Amino acid sequence: MNCSEYLVDYLIGKGITDVFGYSGGYIVPFIDALYARKDRIKVHVCYNEQGCAYAASGFARASGKLGVYFTTSGPGAVNAFGGLADCWFDGIPLMGICGNVPTNEQRGYSGVRQNGFQEMEIVSMTKHITKYSVSINNAEAIQDIVSCAYNLATTGRKGGVLIDFPYDIQKASVGNR
Repeated sequence: MNCSEYLVDYLIGKGITDVFGYSGGYIVPFIDALYARKDRIKVHVCYNEQGCAYAASGFARASGKLGVYFTTSGPGAVNAFGGLADCWFDGIPLMGICGNVPTNEQRGYSGVRQNGFQEMEIVSMTKHITKYSVSINNAEAIQDIVSCAYNLATTGRKGGVLIDFPYDIQKASVGNR
């Protein structure tokens, strides 16, 4: 099982039936995992990333469930900030999942401002409008990160969380605990 499959199965196991998203190159493995489980989870394709976050927020408000959206990297992820902030202010449970460049292309490896295509350091940008904003930098961490994100979004004063999901980690194998 890869990390994308793990995340989709985790969401299904928590009763998530609908996700909202907009495709892009760096979120494709996650989309593939959703498609492989299309009989158990429905993907609502939106016109843009902002619409994804707001649709997931509206779904959460109407259903009482966690709203989930996905975007690709960089500007795609940034476009969803309004929905994250909305859920932060209103206490609505929301999980954003954004793709990112592979970990070996991220800043810090080369010393240049940007190495990967449309790479952005999304965690620092969202830490003040989320209950939890994290990048999964190794496959072994996914189980703890996803569990923590889900629990923080859905307990206490609810709110948005963001999981930055690098392309190579989406495809990496993960063992079961």
